[in-house]
Order: sequence, then C-alpha cells, then structure tokens
Amino acid sequence: MTKYDLDAIICRENTCSIKNDYRDCEEMLCMWVADMDFAVAEPIVEAIKKRANHPIFGYSYIPDRLYKAVSSWYDRRQGYCYDPKQILTYYSVVSAISLVLISLTQEEDVVTIMAPTYMNFPPAVNGVNRKIIYSPLINRDNHYEIDFENLEDCLSKSKVFLHCSPHNPAGRVWTEEEQCKIASLCLKYKVLVISDEIHSDLIMPTHKHIPFITVCENAKDFTITLLSATKTFNLAHNGVAFIMPGNQEHYQTIKKNMDKFHLGSMNIFATTAVLAAYESGEEWLEQVILYVENNYKIAKNFIEEKLSKIKVLPLEGTYLMWLDCRNLGMSVTDFFEKNAKILGEDGILFGQYGAGYYRINIATSRLIIDKMLSRMEKTYQEML
Repeated sequence: MTKYDLDAIICRENTCSIKNDYRDCEEMLCMWVADMDFAVAEPIVEAIKKRANHPIFGYSYIPDRLYKAVSSWYDRRQGYCYDPKQILTYYSVVSAISLVLISLTQEEDVVTIMAPTYMNFPPAVNGVNRKIIYSPLINRDNHYEIDFENLEDCLSKSKVFLHCSPHNPAGRVWTEEEQCKIASLCLKYKVLVISDEIHSDLIMPTHKHIPFITVCENAKDFTITLLSATKTFNLAHNGVAFIMPGNQEHYQTIKKNMDKFHLGSMNIFATTAVLAAYESGEEWLEQVILYVENNYKIAKNFIEEKLSKIKVLPLEGTYLMWLDCRNLGMSVTDFFEKNAKILGEDGILFGQYGAGYYRINIATSRLIIDKMLSRMEKTYQEML
C-alpha cells in the first residue's frame, strides 16, 4: 500500500493558482476555493508524464476504456452502474447545468434550489434565462433539515429541481428517506431533477451517498446526474465532467445540442488524468477521506472547547467546513479575514440564508489546520 504524505505543505504561489495567486493572499491562510492542497495521486502524475513523453499531441478521441472505468467506479463505490454508452463528457458540472437547461427546458421556466446555495448555481440558471426560487433549509439544533412543506410549494411552481448531493456548503449527505420524499414530489409535479453529485465520492466514513437516480423505481425517467473526477481527485482544471441522463430521450436531446455546437471534445491530458484516477486512484482517495475527517474532528473539538460562540455544522460529505458564526458579535469577514488572517468564504456568497456563516476548506495539511485554529483562538480571545 502506498502511503501518501498528506502532511506536506506544498507552495502553490506563482503557479496561477486561483486559491493562492488570484487574490491578495499576503499573510493569509488560503482556505477558500474548493480544491485540495494535497499532491495528486502518483498514478495520475505518471500517466500524464508517460503521455507527455510522446512528442505528438494531435487530435484524439475519448477511449471506451474511460467510459467503462467511470461506470465500474460508481458501480463499485455507490452501487449504481451507469451505462457506459449513455455517458456524455463535458467541461464542467456548472456548465453542464446550463447545457441541460437549454436542452430540456424553455426560457422563463422555474428552477427550485435549496438554500443556502452553491454560489455558481444562480449564474448557471440565470445565464440561460431560467428563473430561480429558493427552498430554505432549516438549521435545527445545528443540523440542516429539509422543509418539505416549503419544498412542495416551490416544486409545484417549477419545471426543474437542481439538487446538490451532498450539499455544498451545508455538508449534508441526504438520506434515502429524504431523497425518496423529494422524488415523490418531483413525480407529483412532473419536475425534472438535475442532480449535481460532484462531491459524492467525498463522504465521511459514517455516512453513505445514495445516488438520486436509485431512490425510486422510475427515478431514471426524470433524473440527469452530473459527476466529475475534479473534486474527488483534485483535478479542478484538468478534468472531465460527465452528464448521465437517466433515459434515452434525454440523452439524445442533450447530445443533439452538443453536436450542434461541436461540444464534448476533451483535452488529451485531461482524459489521460481522469482515466488513471478512476483506474488507480482509490488508494489515495481513501487516505484523503480519513485525513479530512481527522482534520474536521480536530477543528470541531477545538472550536467547541475554546470558541463557544462559533458552532461547527456536522460534516457528512465534502471537505468544506461550514461554521455558524451568528452569535459571534462581529462580521465573519472582520473575524476571519481582517483579524485572524484566514481567507475562507463569507456565507453571504451562498445567498441570504448563508448570512452569518463562514465556509472553510479543510482539505489541507494538519499543520495548516493547527495554524488556523491558533489564529482563531487568538482573535477570539482578543474580542472578549
């Protein structure tokens, strides 16, 4: 078994890193953008090097082997076998949302999204002239729950439900019971489900991801699943997204639009990296999940013991810690960014229902986590 050094602090400055170079990060701990600070799994690096050693980078196609590797991965890890012949490749999950909406809905159609909401969902929907209504999640005793009465009201007015599973930024892994209720409402009101499951490989050990397409007998008839290796294997700008339509009619309609605009051709190094990830990246991923879980436990225990005005929401999936700072007594940007020099993300970026919260990316070295906690404690003590 390969033992990966996840404690290593890797300098990312001057690499065109959005997390470290795009914003003014002087003196800051950069813990915002959702990519990891961990070195990519060695089999992925070796696969890219091997391909780069061939001196011609001409036109290439996506091999059947990639589709089979993707199908095998999700069959083994999530219990659902996507048809390799009904997988469409695309550039990113967010852009795929727009494509699916253009393909299967009309302008001015309404899309329901649960809030707080991943910040790139609204532009993806509004950018193609669809409307959004928000169904707020309920934070009950530091745990988010779905307000099904409100959700039904929203879905009764909607053509689409944009599902985030697991949820970003809340960190919820939806149970089978919760998703069955969502599916029954979508059936009742004839609502199409676009299920963004990009974080579905990053599930904490005591939880289980249930693909939405499996939650009822005919879920495949109204579900478009979006997946990608980018979050799973830290390939944010060198990956491929996958559109998984549940039925043949949806597949053909989306594919027709892709063909019309000559979409879907992938960078040769992206397909090389993703193939290596799905075939040989599991060992690395298992270590990453345990490491992130340990980071979360350390941070949660520390904050609960020493910073009682901040509440840590349960992290069931993703590597994004969601903090309830509404009782802190100062703005989150003042506390974290101005005073503690920690650059995460203000909850208001996730809509009005994120106000007073703060999101921190903990897929980083334990040494960075220790620095973060030390800075938080110092700032907290100074404000008392």
